Amino acid sequence: MIRCKPWKGNDLKGKWHVTRKLDGVRALRNEDGSVVSRNGKPLYNLDHLDFQDAEVFAGSWEESVSLVRTKSGGPVPQEFIYHLNPLDERLDIGIWYDPSRDEILSALSETEALGDEGLVLRQGNVWLKVKSSDTFDVQVTDVVPGRGKHTGRMGALMTDRGKVGTGFTDAERSEDWRVGEIIEVECMSLTPSGKFRHPRFVRRRFDK
Repeated sequence: MIRCKPWKGNDLKGKWHVTRKLDGVRALRNEDGSVVSRNGKPLYNLDHLDFQDAEVFAGSWEESVSLVRTKSGGPVPQEFIYHLNPLDERLDIGIWYDPSRDEILSALSETEALGDEGLVLRQGNVWLKVKSSDTFDVQVTDVVPGRGKHTGRMGALMTDRGKVGTGFTDAERSEDWRVGEIIEVECMSLTPSGKFRHPRFVRRRFDK
């Protein structure tokens, strides 16, 4: 499995294959035929489909993860499977040579306007993800109790990259949060020491 690395906002050299980045669930088939997420957790309702490495996308991340999180979801339709290797033609944007930063940002604006999460630029085994802001999947190391209006609920989550205290709805703060689970966090950038700058909670990663 090839993992995407964040694009650093620079001009690129050489030949790059540009594809859409959907906000779905990455699904991989093991040698024994079982289907798992990127981190090896089981995914369900996909055994009847023919793929090795694909994105499950049903219109949004929430809808997509609900289809594969439990066995009760029912068989996932074939049209929700977007092959990554070999590439599904529905994801293909084209081949670019020496794409500049401005060209990449212009294409990003266009694909986001269509509802996509961003772009993926491929050059051999190097895959770069291009998004408006950086997101990171991190493990919760501590749950900080809320104060004031959040008394009795979660106030913030601690991670190895710093505290995440914004982006939660009141309903999410009232959920059962546990050390060890994986969350997705959006931030402006990372500090030189690798900590979040202006972090915001995006969602729980039930697929990891």
